[in-house]
Amino acid sequence: MTKDLHTPDNESLIEFPCDFKLKAMGKNCDQFIDIVYEIAVKYAPETPRENISINNSSGKKFISVNVVIYATCIEQIHGIYGDLKKHPEVLMTL
Repeated sequence: MTKDLHTPDNESLIEFPCDFKLKAMGKNCDQFIDIVYEIAVKYAPETPRENISINNSSGKKFISVNVVIYATCIEQIHGIYGDLKKHPEVLMTL
């Protein structure tokens, strides 16, 4: 389930358009970076690869991939997180 980013009055907590940083975690491999990026550009095709940042876990077994997209609506964010959560390689999203 994607966290609800609305107030009780159904107003968005995010002001659009904006830069939005998404995060996904999985096993540490180059393929995982590509998976996260491909899902992000499906919904935000203008996102350059330079918008990716990576952090390794302390044991370097896992990786967190951050991608900054230019978000234009809440449905775009829900779509990305929905696809990320369905992918078997994605262990967690924030």
